[in-house]
Amino acid sequence: MPRLTIADDLYAVMEVNPSASAEEIKIAYRLLAQRHHPDRNPGDDEAEERFKQLQQAYSILSDPTRRKAYDRLRAANRPDPAPVFVDDLFSSIGEFFEELFGGGSNVVHISLERALRGGPVMIRGKDGSLTRIVLPRGVKNKFRIRASDDPAARVFTFKVLPHPVFTRKGNTLQMKLPLNGLEALLGVTRTIVDPYGESITMDVPPNSIPGTRLRLKECGVQSDTRRTGDLLIDLEILPLKRSDREALHKAAQAAGLMDR
Repeated sequence: MPRLTIADDLYAVMEVNPSASAEEIKIAYRLLAQRHHPDRNPGDDEAEERFKQLQQAYSILSDPTRRKAYDRLRAANRPDPAPVFVDDLFSSIGEFFEELFGGGSNVVHISLERALRGGPVMIRGKDGSLTRIVLPRGVKNKFRIRASDDPAARVFTFKVLPHPVFTRKGNTLQMKLPLNGLEALLGVTRTIVDPYGESITMDVPPNSIPGTRLRLKECGVQSDTRRTGDLLIDLEILPLKRSDREALHKAAQAAGLMDR
């Protein structure tokens, strides 16, 4: 999938103005994510790529701190000799946030995706120096690690930023899955994209009611020290649209369940 780079305009990706409010960005994300969701566009690779790009853009623009940092980089508009990927930039920028906003000492902001995947992270200090840290898989919020074995080496604390879709409790991931009334009544097959970038296809059983929770075994947090957690999906039943009510009414009439 083509990943977003700093040369891409995240506001254009979200189809909003740079002056858009947080609520306007949230509404735009919901509408666009629904339109380009892989489940509504089966076999459409372009729609799936667009859906993932929307998730990347929203994870930055929905967070006030990350949005301010992005706005400053966007305003600077400095050409880069090599592509700088948005996710990597905002996962590893580290003390750059402290320099801009006066954050706490040695606090590094990373995305949920980076915390789950682990791997090398380059941290830029206020003096321009770079420190390389290798994170284990599945680190939690406020994870602390020393830069080296030297007792005098700096200790970094990693703050995991909120995700627009997933929340984490231990090794369990949770999310809400919106369905319309007909989907809940008849059952439906849906595809979701997890924080690892993997597509998961699941069956929602018929006659589902609000508050129904589905559990996908071993689809949660992958860790080097603990077993893989589960993914919990809470069904959110949306009111029937007028067109859905009319279709249901006609189906009931055709089946002789109600008078015309």
